[in-house]
Amino acid sequence: MKALDEFLPVYEFVTRHEVPVDADPVRTDRALRELTFGEVPLVRGLLFARGLGVRRAGDPVLATMIPRATVLENVPGEGIVLTLSAQFWRFRGRGAEPPATAVIDFRANRGTLTTETRIHVSDPISRRRFERYWRLVRPFSGIIRRRVLVAAKRRAEAS
Repeated sequence: MKALDEFLPVYEFVTRHEVPVDADPVRTDRALRELTFGEVPLVRGLLFARGLGVRRAGDPVLATMIPRATVLENVPGEGIVLTLSAQFWRFRGRGAEPPATAVIDFRANRGTLTTETRIHVSDPISRRRFERYWRLVRPFSGIIRRRVLVAAKRRAEAS
């Protein structure tokens, strides 16, 4: 897979998470792709609280992200890279300011499963608004990502 710098080399905000996995990358990536909201109920609740809709327990977590994003790279057995542009700091509607661009990466490597999210906000006013939003949601975003990684690890190591 390509390095994230090829997709978003300039960014102001980043978050990374990693878990060790005792499974090969192909099995780990498959476990991530097959992970359902029933295996991560807290994630389901946090997404609902954010206003991102109701998720059924049997819905695959990763598959629900794809319709909202553009797939930049998808290599089964290795990982997936998604991007989306939005005014994340706005819960409804659009303002006049430019959107932020996010790149979200999930990778299964030998011995690890990782995720990295990079956000670029080119406009200074939008950047300040996003920064306030990020201070509020980053801890919850981290919980979501860690829960997803740990559940995928559990699934990969069990199969």
